[in-house]
Amino acid sequence: MGFNTIRGIQINVNHCKAAHSGVFQVARDLELDFIAIQDPYLINGEPPKSNFGCKTFSSRDKRAITYILNKNLNVFYKFNTTHTVAVELHFNNMLFNIFNCYFPPHDNIEDLIGELRDFNFYNSFNLLVGDFNCKSRSWGYDSDNFRGRKLTEFIAASNLHICNITEYGPTFQSTTNVGFPDLTLLSLPVVNYIKNWGVLDVESHSDHKYIYFKLELEDIPEIDFYFKSKYGQNKFINYIKRHLNPLKKTLKNINNTNHLNKLIKDLTDLIQKGAFKTLKKKPKKFAKKFTFWNEDLRISRNKVSRLFKTYIKHKTEGSILEIIQS
Repeated sequence: MGFNTIRGIQINVNHCKAAHSGVFQVARDLELDFIAIQDPYLINGEPPKSNFGCKTFSSRDKRAITYILNKNLNVFYKFNTTHTVAVELHFNNMLFNIFNCYFPPHDNIEDLIGELRDFNFYNSFNLLVGDFNCKSRSWGYDSDNFRGRKLTEFIAASNLHICNITEYGPTFQSTTNVGFPDLTLLSLPVVNYIKNWGVLDVESHSDHKYIYFKLELEDIPEIDFYFKSKYGQNKFINYIKRHLNPLKKTLKNINNTNHLNKLIKDLTDLIQKGAFKTLKKKPKKFAKKFTFWNEDLRISRNKVSRLFKTYIKHKTEGSILEIIQS
């Protein structure tokens, strides 16, 4: 069965039983396809199960839990790390990966990001959600910290887009602090297909808020993917056979070039439509971008700026050439 949309929410429930239980009620009310929970409530080291059945996947430390609620979705476990779990959806005749991450605020950010370094984000469609505990102007904070700069570099190097809309307000709000630690990241080739991203005005029983979004993947631009014909040749051939007879009848009655050109166009459209409906799709492997900005360059830039200001000062004062060059 094919689907054109998937709907989900993400939230850090701050290991609160009421917050964790409340997620299931919200999921039922909104008829969601999946839930991504960070810092869950655990019972004897295991997350609670929903009372309406679902598939559950978790990171190794059990601090990132993904519930697949739609029983009609074909979902497969892909891999997990200490802080991340990834599942693969066979969705709308394409392969789509959902990553759920929880990055503890005091752990080494480079080690946390390193858990994802071996995955090729350029050759797949990916959704990354989670509580990353990183600060950056790119997603709503007033300033960047070291963790935020490192995560920003990873996002750019992995062909990902930040879906958060900062005007919708913070995703975290306690009695003393507000922030934007919860992010929704999506592969650039499909970034236009995320719909209705928002921070829900619903009681969560947590200091984090629900983030809701919907993905609609109907017509992906051809330049962004290739067909995996190895895995769907029989479906493709059968589809063409079922729709070929009208074209055969037209071919017998052709008596001029205009009709022939139209037949060729109709045949091309049929093949294209058959490929879209029956073959799985994967993104083309784009040339990997080089993320040049880092801490060493930042320090070098500041050093050069100081030297240039010193040079201008000495030159203005009329200092001799030897002093300026020193």
